[in-house]
Amino acid sequence: MQAQQSVGNVYASDAAVKGDVRQTSAGLEVSNGSVITAGQHSATLRLSRGGQVRICPGTNLTVNRSVKGQELMFAMSAGSLEAQYALPPIADAILTPDFRILISGPASVDLSVSAQANGDACVRSRGEDSYIVVSELMGNDFYRLQGNEQALFHAGHAKDPEINGPTICGCPAPPPVERAEIVPAPPTPDQKAAALSAVKNEPAVAAAASAAAALPPQQQGNLQIQVDAPMVFRGNDAAPDVTATLARVHMEHLPWPGTPVVAPQPPAAPARTKQSPEKAEKKGFLHRLVKALFG
Repeated sequence: MQAQQSVGNVYASDAAVKGDVRQTSAGLEVSNGSVITAGQHSATLRLSRGGQVRICPGTNLTVNRSVKGQELMFAMSAGSLEAQYALPPIADAILTPDFRILISGPASVDLSVSAQANGDACVRSRGEDSYIVVSELMGNDFYRLQGNEQALFHAGHAKDPEINGPTICGCPAPPPVERAEIVPAPPTPDQKAAALSAVKNEPAVAAAASAAAALPPQQQGNLQIQVDAPMVFRGNDAAPDVTATLARVHMEHLPWPGTPVVAPQPPAAPARTKQSPEKAEKKGFLHRLVKALFG
């Protein structure tokens, strides 16, 4: 009996997998005939040959691999998928309930497919080197998808598709995360009483709290602020040293006088002392006396 060919590993938080499944260290390994059902979140199938297929929420995907182990075939229910992988010179196939999509390589595949229960299908190819042909399962018409083109097929018919319309192929965008804004509830009477009781235990703010409770309710848009702060003076506290502050203010803000320059004056002439007439007369008498005694 030939062993089943491994297709790849499934990574998802809420996906259901049926068929030949084996738990490995790399993930949940699936083989031929396995069915992967994505839950509320997308499931990712990482292919053994490289690349990945993203299975959109609520989509069932059956995977198969050829005997040679290269070509892959995916059969999907109504839903969506997105495939990104490098394709060698072989051909893969994707089956929807109404169409067969043939992908020929070599190519860099970037493909999105969406199928609906009413027979509509949307196929979008990104890139220039992919050769993609969409054909009917119940008819003979087909359509070759061009590079970077989107085609919307209606009611299972491949003829005359809608090209590059507003329809989005592939997985839908996740819903935006909404943040609920919770408005705080007004305090209850019990909470007000408990807060007032706690405030009254503080002597420094008891008076201010009582005054605030007596204020009338303010109208919306009329903002009034009133502050009542006590002033406390203690005489036994040491006075702050302001010497350095005053000195710094004097040095920085007061004009500092310059040193005056004084030119030296010339020395004054010695003053001649004028003898009084009495001394002059005494000098003349002594002189005459000495002269009379000693000749």
